[in-house]
Amino acid sequence: MDKTAIPLPTLRALARKMQSSGLNSLALDGKHWSVRLTFAATPAAPEPATVPAAEILPITQRIGAPMPGTLLRRHPHSQQDFVAPGQQIIAGEVVALVQVGPLYVPVISPDNGTVQSFAAEHSSAVEYDEDVLTFRSP
Repeated sequence: MDKTAIPLPTLRALARKMQSSGLNSLALDGKHWSVRLTFAATPAAPEPATVPAAEILPITQRIGAPMPGTLLRRHPHSQQDFVAPGQQIIAGEVVALVQVGPLYVPVISPDNGTVQSFAAEHSSAVEYDEDVLTFRSP
């Protein structure tokens, strides 16, 4: 083999670069050798199927208690619930509290949506991951 020959790993690397750049033909010539690399034209990727907005159904999700304790639908110093059925919520919003002794742990919405119903009443005991409320996300 001639010392000016192109090693096979180098040709493979060159072929990968050609393919990734969209180059479909390359010819290399030496004194006693020649190499021609040719790729078939890549077919265009098919268009992804789109679903009309009317066909996308909202997903009903649940929010569970972050730990066992007493569910508080409103702050102890407030008369108004954090959220009510039919209310829009955003991801990261506090929707309730779980009281564990003197500690108040927030129940946080994981996604945007509309509150459907509460699964537990104010001041009721809840277990870890027990349903607190359900909501529909778009």
